[in-house]
Amino acid sequence: MSEDEPGSTEKSAPFTSRPKRVSARPTANLRQRKPAVGKKLIETKGPQPDTSLDNVRLSVGRLAGSHGVTGEIKLRLLTDTPEHLQTITQVYLGDDPTPLKLLAYRPHGEHALIRLEGVTTPERAKAMGGLTLKIAGSDARPLAEGEYFLFQLIGLRALDEAGHELGTLTDLMETGAHDVLVIERPEGGEDLLVPNHPQFVMEVAPERGVIVMRPPVYPDAVEST
Repeated sequence: MSEDEPGSTEKSAPFTSRPKRVSARPTANLRQRKPAVGKKLIETKGPQPDTSLDNVRLSVGRLAGSHGVTGEIKLRLLTDTPEHLQTITQVYLGDDPTPLKLLAYRPHGEHALIRLEGVTTPERAKAMGGLTLKIAGSDARPLAEGEYFLFQLIGLRALDEAGHELGTLTDLMETGAHDVLVIERPEGGEDLLVPNHPQFVMEVAPERGVIVMRPPVYPDAVEST
């Protein structure tokens, strides 16, 4: 799910709407898709790391037209935990701050079918195509210990274990075994790439605005010193 501030514009919604969570543990179940190629997450609109979940809207899908003749709506899922939507009773569409009742949810192949309050015709369902379906952050599945929503990381000051400034966490690269956190150095130059693994990520503290890391030492760097 992507993380949006209430009142943000739909066109500049941050990331690409997937509820990934980031953990400093090797068992991390990451659920945050990258935005458009060439754009870092920090360059997209989104909440600050210390924003309360009560004030965040998490995107879980995108409406994809009508199904049948009773107003049922196709939902293109943007969440890795679609079963959690069966527990949700209230949703938001696009940037409209007014909640709607989610009357029904059922899996349908790789997608899902939903019924929303006030939508009773295929014409109405079709007209809503393209809108993002969001839930309140406080309605999301609770984070496990050591897990964080990605919006809670982007923008954190990265420090080493001695408290020296490494830069700013600006992006995340999905690589396979361990995702990689991208640190933009204060002096410019090439970004510092740190695997999301407890060997390198020592502490995550969104409430303080910092992440403590042990930067990896690469053979090329050792040879050049």
